[in-house]
Amino acid sequence: MNRSDHERARDLIMMRDVEEISGSDVAWLTTHLSECVSCAEFAEALRLTTLAMRSQPVTASFSLARTTQLLVRQRAAQLRERSMRNFLIAITFCLGVLSSATATLLWWRFGSFIADRVGLPMSMVQPALFIASTLPAVIIAVFMLATAHPVIDRSVTMALLAEREGGRK
Repeated sequence: MNRSDHERARDLIMMRDVEEISGSDVAWLTTHLSECVSCAEFAEALRLTTLAMRSQPVTASFSLARTTQLLVRQRAAQLRERSMRNFLIAITFCLGVLSSATATLLWWRFGSFIADRVGLPMSMVQPALFIASTLPAVIIAVFMLATAHPVIDRSVTMALLAEREGGRK
């Protein structure tokens, strides 16, 4: 047997308890373990170590559990805040687009009146008015999305959560 057979056997031994290995690999590993003493000892040592590790109870301390709960609640508050902020941005954007569209319609008619008086072609005046009236709504929405400053002070939120958790004891 060569070194690559032993490496393959060790890889398969470590993988078989974590993920499923193919039937051909299982057959090869069984054959190899019956022939190779060092790989069989490695497999047995790994099995005993795994049993020993699984037999020990693992419990989180009260402070770790409490801190984790506080952090989860803080993250939930952040997600609610972000959701609310995105909703307000969407409403603001829709209102901006609606007012821009109304202004565009009015300016479109006014622009055609001015274009007739000055002698400018309508193909130049109307698109320019449309772009000029919708651009502010787009700029404001992009600015609101880009400046994602928190509305709620995190230290106050953490203090309130800690106070609330202290009252539950």
